[in-house]
Amino acid sequence: MLDPAEEPKSLTRSQIEDLRLPASKMNGVERPGFQAEMKLKYCQGRARLAQTVFGWGRENIDLGLAEKRTRIICVGLQSAFSTAKPCQEKQPLLLWHYPWDKLQNLILNKTQHLKLP
Repeated sequence: MLDPAEEPKSLTRSQIEDLRLPASKMNGVERPGFQAEMKLKYCQGRARLAQTVFGWGRENIDLGLAEKRTRIICVGLQSAFSTAKPCQEKQPLLLWHYPWDKLQNLILNKTQHLKLP
């Protein structure tokens, strides 16, 4: 249980639960940024307080702040260890219509314009 002096004064238990829910539904790229924003807004910028209040890892919160500051998104290796099938196996006809090098160029062109909010 939190010491009342350490609790964010502007949040009720219900509001804390409401902020935990969207973070749990976000994917790996969006979550750290959201958590960092909530840390700054409600926890006086203190990662340990945010960890205690929301139950989020400090490292993840600090990663979100670093991504926001540098505008560089850190991508993990989750896809390398995923059991999901690659695009080529899910949609074999895709490569029939579009050669792999054209698909790669299309993907690169779409992702180069992604920016942090």
